[in-house]
Amino acid sequence: MMQVIDKINMPHVLAYVQHKLSGFDTQLVEWIKLLPLNGRHILHGCCSYPVRTRPRARTYKSGYRLRASVNVELSPPYVYQHWARIPSSNYQQGWYSGEKTFVFDDLDSCALHTLAHECFHFLSHSKQVKYKNTEANANWWADQWTAEFKALHS
Repeated sequence: MMQVIDKINMPHVLAYVQHKLSGFDTQLVEWIKLLPLNGRHILHGCCSYPVRTRPRARTYKSGYRLRASVNVELSPPYVYQHWARIPSSNYQQGWYSGEKTFVFDDLDSCALHTLAHECFHFLSHSKQVKYKNTEANANWWADQWTAEFKALHS
């Protein structure tokens, strides 16, 4: 059973994430955490993969662990640079992986994007989505969830 931990009082963000994950197999998700982050960093996310009891075993010591931390002390807008899908007709797939500046107008969007990014890593690693497990794809995925979240909550 997946444990959901909210240390920054954003039940609407976690409810949205749980809703988005409801169509996937989350049996191996040990926990999802939304935590405060202090200092000068805006956000930090982590998706830890399961640890097997022994090499190639079908049993695990731990499951997937998804964590998003956002700075509750800074004021918006929240701006950071990371990898993204940059549109380009020079590539067969229509984009390349490059740096992009992400801007969030509020802490909810920042938290949701960070957690959605980590959810993508879980879904890609567990082979539940067909996209390669890259930072650009994780941010593209998170952009989609964030846009839908904002439309629902505006």
